[in-house]
Amino acid sequence: MLLHKYFFTFRSIALIVKTLLIAFMQSAGAVVIAQNASFCQFGSLYTFKSGDTLFRIAQSNLGNGNRWREIRKLDGSMFTDAEVALLKPDQQICIPGYTSKTEFNLNQAPAVGKGNFNQMLEALGAFESGFPSGNPNQYKAENSLGFIGKYQFGEPLLIDLGYYQATTFFGTGADKNYWQGSWTGKNGINSKEQFQNSPQVQEIAIREAFNLNWQRVNKKLAAKGQSINDYLGKQKTFTDRGTSKTITISLSGILAGAHLRGSGGVANLLLNNQVSYDQFGTSILRYMDAYGGYYVTPVDFSG
Repeated sequence: MLLHKYFFTFRSIALIVKTLLIAFMQSAGAVVIAQNASFCQFGSLYTFKSGDTLFRIAQSNLGNGNRWREIRKLDGSMFTDAEVALLKPDQQICIPGYTSKTEFNLNQAPAVGKGNFNQMLEALGAFESGFPSGNPNQYKAENSLGFIGKYQFGEPLLIDLGYYQATTFFGTGADKNYWQGSWTGKNGINSKEQFQNSPQVQEIAIREAFNLNWQRVNKKLAAKGQSINDYLGKQKTFTDRGTSKTITISLSGILAGAHLRGSGGVANLLLNNQVSYDQFGTSILRYMDAYGGYYVTPVDFSG
């Protein structure tokens, strides 16, 4: 009888433990589901149907089938080509719920992968300027070659963006950025000092630079019958100073690489596997890898 009593006691305890474990697992599952669905707070859930493709879904919901890579898994990450091929009916996916920059709050961008667009800019700005994120000296920084500001703007870029003009400048008759030309007054900037003391204008300028480089890279790829979308999410292996290096191509990485080596540097890398370096020997792959993997779309820097 005593053994029988202990048996029922043990079974009761086991039943309680099992019940608690199931409750815990269900609770944990709910947390996972909530976390996975968090990306869709910035868009909407879509249930994949028979005959669907991401291209068709993007065409119907985003107005352009080529934006299909902006459609995400429930955890906010990008689909690989292999995962796209395995999509099945009733599978849920996330469609971004913005169509223009004015509809998308940059401060609420989902922290997918390494982070959102603002976080990518903060990481890039800290490395470029040499000052930690949030330090106001970032905007006043100037290196030995005369590159200035949080994102180390040079004369050629600010000429392209319409802030500055000169006949002799870095890379065209000058061995550094001497800033001996004139300023156009764009966004109220009439001198180098004004630019260095204008955080808001620098933040505008980096977005303008990203948009310009994005368009230029696409134009160079289009000349070869390709586009940036053909590369996004794919892994490519390059040889960097004799060492093989594999990176996953992302829009944030492309933008960072173009900021370092220009649109031509990115296009040559993607089309010809040509790795280039800046004046200090920094590889374009360093930027495309370090600043790749952030959740960035053209909406963040255009429009």
